[in-house]
Amino acid sequence: MPYISDTAIINIQSAGEAHVFVKALYPEGFKQIGSYSINDNGKILLNLSDLRNAWQEEYKKTGRLSQPLIVLTIITKDGRVALESINFRWDKMTQSTTITPKFRKLQKTVEEVSRGKMSKSSKDVQPLAGYYQWLDDYYEWTAPTIVAQVTPDSSTFGDISYTYFINKKVGFSINVFVDSDWTRLTSYNIVQKDEGGKHSGSFATGQNYYIWMNVKYRYERWGIHIDGYTFYEEYVYVKDFYPSTLDGGTSKPSNAQIPPVDYWIYEGSYTSQGYDQPYYTFSIWDLGTNNFAMDVLKFIDVLEMAGKISSAAAQKASLIGLFIDVSFEYDNIKAFDFDLFLHSNPGITHYVWKTKSEDIDTVPILYFDVD
Repeated sequence: MPYISDTAIINIQSAGEAHVFVKALYPEGFKQIGSYSINDNGKILLNLSDLRNAWQEEYKKTGRLSQPLIVLTIITKDGRVALESINFRWDKMTQSTTITPKFRKLQKTVEEVSRGKMSKSSKDVQPLAGYYQWLDDYYEWTAPTIVAQVTPDSSTFGDISYTYFINKKVGFSINVFVDSDWTRLTSYNIVQKDEGGKHSGSFATGQNYYIWMNVKYRYERWGIHIDGYTFYEEYVYVKDFYPSTLDGGTSKPSNAQIPPVDYWIYEGSYTSQGYDQPYYTFSIWDLGTNNFAMDVLKFIDVLEMAGKISSAAAQKASLIGLFIDVSFEYDNIKAFDFDLFLHSNPGITHYVWKTKSEDIDTVPILYFDVD
């Protein structure tokens, strides 16, 4: 990966008197790479050479590479917080971006923060002293997750396939719990793997069929200390995925599931014209978006059993049906392919449904049901 400069420039606008904590996603997880104090507007220059070297070494060792992901926690004197994220590109350094923080009140800290003695400066940005963040705990779990599923009616049979194309980019959302709510960062963990994977299968009349793939989930709890008060950020995201583990069958692994189904989208009624001619076909090109939902609630259950995640975060995740948003197209190239073909004896009419999941966003699931 040839490069001239690894400088990233972040311009922050209309932040007021605030403190900025900067994290970057390394192969092992998030690390702090800076902390600053700003007055209204500020410019932060980040040297990402260490981050690039870390990911180059990771790619040599494991075949995994992520594009630069930067997370900013911005906290104001009156107790408001904003979580902002930025994706940069290794092939387009030096890069510059501008953000205007979207603040919300920290419900439990307004009075304590407003009593603080936050430093003032005549400069836009300077190193921050007296306020700090730290990685308080983390947990990882690797398990199969369902990436596609079909539930046919009693007269339907068919074929299904799922493919990952080697070294193509896939974005996995970063979900963060702060104070009392989950939020999804606007930027993704954009990963590419130096391995391909494919599974193709056929299902007999009336048989459910599942396709799954191993992924590595990661949980991080970060503590942030502000003038005698501490609050926490809890991160849940996909750290890695393993295309060579793509597999499928008429029964799924016991610990694999799809996200909660919140919407059934009626595809239409289809009458079979012949045994060898599919009455319904679907390709990932027909999805109408470049995103699909992947389960994370099973990982939340694991975190609860391990005593890692806060009860408030776990309860809210279950309440809203939290999931991982997977973005599978970058540079106009799709990382995944998916195909479904449904057949039956001629003359039989079938009703086909697709599904969507909703938490903070509404995203399709590659789950099909036939009545």
